[in-house]
Amino acid sequence: MKKRRSFRQILTDALELIWKDIHSAKWAVAVIIAYFVILKRFFYSMCPLVVLTGFPCPGCGLTRAGFAVLSFDFAEAFQIHPFIYPLMALILMFLVNRYLLGKKKMPVLRVCLTVTLAAMIVFYVWRMYWCFPGEPPMSYYSGNWLNKLFETAQSL
Repeated sequence: MKKRRSFRQILTDALELIWKDIHSAKWAVAVIIAYFVILKRFFYSMCPLVVLTGFPCPGCGLTRAGFAVLSFDFAEAFQIHPFIYPLMALILMFLVNRYLLGKKKMPVLRVCLTVTLAAMIVFYVWRMYWCFPGEPPMSYYSGNWLNKLFETAQSL
């Protein structure tokens, strides 16, 4: 039988585990941060699909929707990308399970994430059919690499 932990011990253990996770993934975190800084600094989008093809990806708009949620503009967040809410719920479930409950395996969460990502792809196809091209994030960006490559090849 497990010994019951106090609230203080739960928080202490959670903070130690967070620090351990950050420390073990420090290079991955550094690469991800560098990736976003470089894309934001030198390109018009942080989405590699948009930079390469000019077309939005299934996740395009999630960052803007996240900022709208942080600004308490929940309707705007839903309008930009309605999957911000299920993804936020999954992140919260992961954080609670990993850091407060100390679970290492989360099969239910994995199934929920898989279903959510599949639904996002279906929604993306629907949105591309009905809303593209339209207002961001469902816009075409003509300054993409493939378009520039095609224009360069035509001029030769």
